[in-house]
Amino acid sequence: MLKPRIFGDTQMETSYILSDHGMVLSYEEGKIIQKPLKNILDFEDLVIIKNVGFGSYSIQIKNEEIFSFNSHLTHHNKAVDDHFIKFEYLDNKVVFFKINDNYLSSFPDSSMNTLPEAITWERFRILSEQELKRIIYLSQNSLLIDEKLYSFSSASTEVMNFGDMRIEFNDLFSDINKNITEFTFFIDNFPFFAKIINPLFVYVIFGNGDILSQFKMSIKSLVDVGKYKGDVLIVTDHEEEVQELCKDYNLRNVIIIQATATDRLDFVGIRVRMLASDIVKSYSPIFYIDADVLIVKDINPTLVKSSKFEKISAQLEDYLYFNNKIKHNISVGSTLFNECPFEINDVNGFNGGVLFVPSGEKFQDIFKIAYIMMVKYTHRNGRESIPFYEQSILNYILYKSNNFSPEPVSSITELSCEEVKKDAVFIHYFPAGGERTTHMKNDIKELGLC
Repeated sequence: MLKPRIFGDTQMETSYILSDHGMVLSYEEGKIIQKPLKNILDFEDLVIIKNVGFGSYSIQIKNEEIFSFNSHLTHHNKAVDDHFIKFEYLDNKVVFFKINDNYLSSFPDSSMNTLPEAITWERFRILSEQELKRIIYLSQNSLLIDEKLYSFSSASTEVMNFGDMRIEFNDLFSDINKNITEFTFFIDNFPFFAKIINPLFVYVIFGNGDILSQFKMSIKSLVDVGKYKGDVLIVTDHEEEVQELCKDYNLRNVIIIQATATDRLDFVGIRVRMLASDIVKSYSPIFYIDADVLIVKDINPTLVKSSKFEKISAQLEDYLYFNNKIKHNISVGSTLFNECPFEINDVNGFNGGVLFVPSGEKFQDIFKIAYIMMVKYTHRNGRESIPFYEQSILNYILYKSNNFSPEPVSSITELSCEEVKKDAVFIHYFPAGGERTTHMKNDIKELGLC
């Protein structure tokens, strides 16, 4: 089946309309209006261009399969069209829409009308669905450019403005910019490199009792002390309880995934599968944290500072009276290393309770490799065959592929609240064993986090 053509040889399944005020045409309460990019949650009520054929086009609503608007734009379900729209091209993507003898016009107050003459407010940009998704994503996140944060401020048919950074659509949609979480653009003759700051915190919560109590304290510290307002992904077998614990927090988005877990490999290995999935692909940076982790400082500066690190990071194991080396300690992959060794110095392994991933997109494949290895190995040797399960897998894979760095996580993670170092952001209570819930409760009171 042929896809509709909008202009030239460019084929698009669906085309959307961006006004010269940087808003998208939408249908609400019986009329066409302009909707700000930040306010678009779904595409169902957006206005689209439909190719009727022979150089004729009609305007209709995304979720309307048959009818289109009449020439006065007062009805969206005209039985028989009383006009077809004509394009007057300003360039390949920017047009005037001619409706009978008038031109479609957008006003700064979000209203729409038709006028007899086309000047500026009559300019519109045609966007493919992929292009629209891209600019919505950018408008809802911050850009890090030359170690400075920029937020979306405005747009037109030519550019998106992030403060004093003017980014042309032609640069955004360049074939060079194939990555989701970073892109290059030019101002005058000079290139600038932007990273999208779209953070995600990931939890895995299986079972009830202590684990739910720990999670309640952890997410409270993330929001109240960490001042975090971004997205959180939670994998659990207790969806209703977790949803209830999260409902009072002003988080941008809480994604809860219900999963079935029957053994220890399920309980801990699921995080590798999540980090290998498309769900996290558009996020940068990502922090996986165990439920027994408290956040003791504003997390937002860390989200920005961590963006300069290019490798996956976790806290090095460096405990007194233990051999913490990856070649010798079963908790950090020594059994795998000794079975299939590779060239490496006698380095310490890491604990996976706080795991930093610079970009879901960039490291998706390495987590896929880790997941495949985990399934293949345990299928052949038994689900209990790898000591410390996915932590051993991650130590082995990340060191072998040269994708691990102790920083930034090692410098900002402590194992208790005793003599907390100045830069500490995370406190991980796993050394407390069965007493970790009690220790967390005591420290929350001691630190005034409740």
